[in-house]
Amino acid sequence: QRIMGDRTQVRLAYSASSIQPGVFGIIHPVLLLPEGMSDRLSDAELEAIIAHELAHVRRRDNLFSAIHMFVEALFWFHPMVWWIGAKLIQERERACDEDVLSMGKDPQAYALGILKVYELYLESPLACIAGVTGADMKKRIHTIMAHHIGRKLSFRKRLLLVGAGTLALAAPL
Repeated sequence: QRIMGDRTQVRLAYSASSIQPGVFGIIHPVLLLPEGMSDRLSDAELEAIIAHELAHVRRRDNLFSAIHMFVEALFWFHPMVWWIGAKLIQERERACDEDVLSMGKDPQAYALGILKVYELYLESPLACIAGVTGADMKKRIHTIMAHHIGRKLSFRKRLLLVGAGTLALAAPL
């Protein structure tokens, strides 16, 4: 709560497996951390990683991921659906990275924390868990170190994007 600055309730659970940190669940999200992770990361690195995971909760990334998984099940044969899925992963990670940087977290500590998590917990997460690794790691680290924070979309652009997405889903039906 201190990291997010709001009243979001997220349970914390530790896992004995080597799965990377991630958020599981939609209605009652649980932040899963591997046991001993706090011994391997500095306080600043750990706080940045947790901030990243809590950004997934705030943005409701698991809900949107579940919706996309449903669309993939319906249109499994369409290559555009799979391309959109890959882009969604990249964009959700970029957006959470930007959230962490906009909170004033040290870009170097954050980037180092991601690299340590990537090295220590290489096991990929389940499809329904929003985790810290994913997307193009080299490009992500470069963007974090450059402290690049994108612009927010205006209401008009968001409305246009929702309309285009709705049209793209409705047209095949």
